[in-house]
Amino acid sequence: MNYNFEEFKNWITSGNEIEFSYQGKRYSVTYGRKENGEEYISFCEFYKPDMEFVDYNDFMKNAKIGGVSLSKIWRNVEDINIF
Repeated sequence: MNYNFEEFKNWITSGNEIEFSYQGKRYSVTYGRKENGEEYISFCEFYKPDMEFVDYNDFMKNAKIGGVSLSKIWRNVEDINIF
């Protein structure tokens, strides 16, 4: 099932963890908390180092795959799972 980018943005604001495929690679969005208590959004290709974003706005502005923003590639993602 494909979802539009507005739904993806809603999942992020709701704190849903997300997995999806793009160009044959698997990616995930999860959430964490640093030792000092600060929360962050984590984004990565499976089995690769993650990128940490301080909040929703930072994530939406700076999360990219191959230098391209998620909003531009979202229509081509596949196999989306929401937790």
